[in-house]
Amino acid sequence: MNIEIRAAKDQDELKQYGEIVSYVFASTEGMDEELASTQPDWTTCGFIDGKMVATMGTFPFTVRLNGSPVKMGGVTAVGTLPEHRRKGLLRKIMQQGFNEMRDRGQSIAILWASMGAIYQRFGYGLMTSNVSYTFDPRYVAFEGGSPATGSVTMTPKDDGWPIIKQLYIQYVQPRNLQIHRATAIWEADQLRPRKKGEPVFIGIYRNGDGEATGYLVYKTYERDDYQAYGPRQVMEISDFVALDMDAYRGLWEYVRRHDLVGQVVMRNVVGEEDPAPNLLSEPRMLDRRTMDAIWGRVVDLEMAIPQRPYGERGDLVFAIAEDRMCPWNEGSWLLETDGQTTSVRKTDRTPDLVMPINTLAGLLAGHRTATYYQRAGRLDGASDAALKTANRIFATEYAPHCSNHF
Repeated sequence: MNIEIRAAKDQDELKQYGEIVSYVFASTEGMDEELASTQPDWTTCGFIDGKMVATMGTFPFTVRLNGSPVKMGGVTAVGTLPEHRRKGLLRKIMQQGFNEMRDRGQSIAILWASMGAIYQRFGYGLMTSNVSYTFDPRYVAFEGGSPATGSVTMTPKDDGWPIIKQLYIQYVQPRNLQIHRATAIWEADQLRPRKKGEPVFIGIYRNGDGEATGYLVYKTYERDDYQAYGPRQVMEISDFVALDMDAYRGLWEYVRRHDLVGQVVMRNVVGEEDPAPNLLSEPRMLDRRTMDAIWGRVVDLEMAIPQRPYGERGDLVFAIAEDRMCPWNEGSWLLETDGQTTSVRKTDRTPDLVMPINTLAGLLAGHRTATYYQRAGRLDGASDAALKTANRIFATEYAPHCSNHF
């Protein structure tokens, strides 16, 4: 049996790649769009005796990490035909993928996991959570406060696209784990219709001075199985951006004006810090649910550590005891930072923190504190003082949230 791990060579092999992914995930939905935005050399595929049997794709993303742009590999389309599973093929593909990401300067790999258990064994750790709301707009009134100063206007895509693109760029500048969206990303995710030919709506909020400061992208449709009486429409919101609380409130007021909508669905368009639960009269009506979202894998910590701003000046020694897939990450490392400029190097000093590589991704993203990971048994701290220092250094201005699926 001859095993070969390499990228797809051409469009014919990219078509085979798509067929395997469609089989593994039991769906062809969106595959044409995904293949159209995938280059053959972004793939890492497994071949047995010349036949493609396993796949992985890596999008070349730039992602904000505590406000700083960082190159990351957006891992997607990971799958193996069932007759070739349990043979170590995926591990070989993942290993080569990490080596290639490192060569391309992608210090961190990120993905949405079909099953978290698959990826944790390759060193991935949870970097952020997925928040969803499902609610009847009649029951989500704000508790007090002044109404928005402006209003939302429905805008055709051709007119609205340049505006919302710039608003998104402005919105993500200081944020954490948001992807820089190329046009293909917008089309494949936020602006993608529910079904081909159905409309996608853009609502742009302008404040009392006429300045655009927020928007939402959404679809509406009627569900026969929703309820026998009352509003039967569903509004699915695929993007929600507000530069300030005036815009935030104005967008919510707009959603509530859809009298024939009985259910609003917001899946991962807001993060864990979304203020709605603290603003509404009946926050439980949001039916808020939280699940795992982006999993991350530090491919090259010496490259990754200096790429984000930190919470305060200080130094810290941390150790990665073992990393079989990326052995260059192993050892004790001295992190020194003034908050904006950071260096990291190997050291013989006794570590303040000892952790598996999985934990480092969540700590680097500010998903949870060092103290949290210590209590969860995912990190060992030399002392309470060391944990508190780590908490302050790894603090982020915003909690991590990635509003794109890939």
